[in-house]
Amino acid sequence: MNHLAIQSLAVALGGVVLFLVVFALSRRGLLSLRYALGWMAVSVLLLLATVVLAIAGGVSDSLPLTPTGLIAALGLGFLTLVALQLSISLSGHQEAIRELSETNALLEERLARVEKRERARETD
Repeated sequence: MNHLAIQSLAVALGGVVLFLVVFALSRRGLLSLRYALGWMAVSVLLLLATVVLAIAGGVSDSLPLTPTGLIAALGLGFLTLVALQLSISLSGHQEAIRELSETNALLEERLARVEKRERARETD
């Protein structure tokens, strides 16, 4: 078995393992469906990468990159997109937390005023 076949097999095995781990985490409720589907798509892309790796290996003489380098570059680009998506999600959560904190502070102030009024009525 040549190095290209071993690399393809390793990438495919990584995709299958990732799929199974994400599925198990999703079933236990440790990973939301939104993110589970995203990571399952990543595992399917890893399986497709084995095909790309085999194709790139066949034409590697005409490319300035090795097949492994090409897959690594594509993987780095993909991870950058994942990081960007997670940053967008985190920003949305941060805004929601800020709004909830402001609403909570307003409710606490309103409750304090109502309690103060009630105490004033009881003393009268």
